[in-house]
Formats: sequence, structure tokens, C-alpha cells
Amino acid sequence: MPDIEFDIEADAALSAAGEQAAERLLALAYELQVEDVDLDEAVHDAAATYGSTAGQSVEDETDTLIDDIYDEAGRQAAEVNNGGLPDQVRYLVVQYGTDRAEEIIRAAG
Repeated sequence: MPDIEFDIEADAALSAAGEQAAERLLALAYELQVEDVDLDEAVHDAAATYGSTAGQSVEDETDTLIDDIYDEAGRQAAEVNNGGLPDQVRYLVVQYGTDRAEEIIRAAG
């Protein structure tokens, strides 16, 4: 796979309120006994959605670049998942916002 410049925003900055929300949702996840494996698919889905949006702006007649974007999104999602529950919860807040991230966490619990 060629090197491509693509970032799923795993390290995107959150506002102070966003950071507080992520901490609250992490505590909720622990309270509900959510395991990191329970959020793996949600993180991959968020990264794929982000990759899909990015891929729509790419002109690629053979779809190879779009495939590379999806592959890279999957690789980066795996890194988020390897970071455990704190990284996963934070990423879901970044990508979906507090309300949707809470829905995902509650459904996993």
C-alpha cells in the first residue's frame, strides 16, 4: 500500500466541555462494565464513516486510492482500539459527539 496522508482524527482536540464529557462517559463505561472489545466495532465504524466522507472528495477512477483510505482508516482504528477503553471513548466523542457516544456505550453495557 502506498503511503497516503490520511488521519481519522484519533488525536483531535476536544474542548474543555468535550474532555469532561469523555471523562464522564469513560466512568459510565466502567460502571456498566463495558470492555474495550465491546467498542471495537463502533470505533471501526466511526473510522470507516470518516474514511467514506474523505473518500467522496477524491477523484480516483480505479478506486485504488479509496481502497487505500479504507485500509488506512482500519489500521488507525485498530491503533485506537489497542489504546483501550479511554482511547475508544474519547474517539467516539470526537467522531459522534457526546450524545451518540453515550448511546453506543450504553448499548455495549
